[in-house]
Amino acid sequence: MQIKKLVIPATLALSMAFSFVPTMTFPAITTAAEASAYQAPATTAVKLSKGEVTVYNFGSIKLHSYKTNDVLSDVCYVLEGKDGLVLLESTAFKENVQELNNYMKSLKKPLQGMFLSYHSNGYNTYPAVPIYATEKALASWGENGGVSALTNNFVQAFGDTVDTNLPAKAAIVKDGDTVKVAGIDFKILPTPDEDYSVEIPSIGVVYRHMMGSTVHNILPSIDYIDAEIADMERYQKNGYQLILTSHYIPEGQEAVAEKLQYLQTVKELALSSKDKADFIQQVTNAFPSYEGTNYLEMSAGLLFKK
Repeated sequence: MQIKKLVIPATLALSMAFSFVPTMTFPAITTAAEASAYQAPATTAVKLSKGEVTVYNFGSIKLHSYKTNDVLSDVCYVLEGKDGLVLLESTAFKENVQELNNYMKSLKKPLQGMFLSYHSNGYNTYPAVPIYATEKALASWGENGGVSALTNNFVQAFGDTVDTNLPAKAAIVKDGDTVKVAGIDFKILPTPDEDYSVEIPSIGVVYRHMMGSTVHNILPSIDYIDAEIADMERYQKNGYQLILTSHYIPEGQEAVAEKLQYLQTVKELALSSKDKADFIQQVTNAFPSYEGTNYLEMSAGLLFKK
């Protein structure tokens, strides 16, 4: 058995992400681990014409989680401080970009910055608002970048409903940087692909592109799995009470523990399985209720040489 060593590009990760859509509900924080380090937020729901917003009230900061209800089931976030708003990721479709814009206007506070990584479409809806991004993320939006290529694929599939506007410039941030916007600190975290994650330390929240506690993940190499394991262990150590993602529900520490066990088991099975088919069967046996079988099949194709 030979296992490939590679790093998955954002184009592949994003395109695979959209082939599975989980049922979206937004749980309150319930575990002791979550409550021990941070104050659990109260939640309220706001129904919009197309999408819906769940508001997590942390006191001085509110987190607005916008579920688009689009065909890709994107989720993006607005952080509300005392005097302003910060957008964390955007969405792909014009209808949702406008709905989110209208919702932010209803909050009666100015948008003071945007952290755009994997989802930067529609940025020009907010003229003169600073965009923060790493050099890798900015490159992924360019002519030969992964996000740009994916946007072109979306246009082929969904026509002019897609917002094709991608930023050509940004205020460059680096891994480990902390940027204060609207009175809120945002820490830039590295990822093993083309873009970046974001930590919001004051409320115990971290954003990453994908996780999904009971969904198979796209795992292209043992090195990649090791990086994901390290992230889950860091999430446990830091005691985050919410993990935000672009394609699944906000989840807490129970989900982190579930995902860590999954990753450790999948790594063991990748190293012990005799071939791709054996690996798929072994993982299916270990996690029979997991959704996203297409993710598992993609991982098998990436991990094992033909």
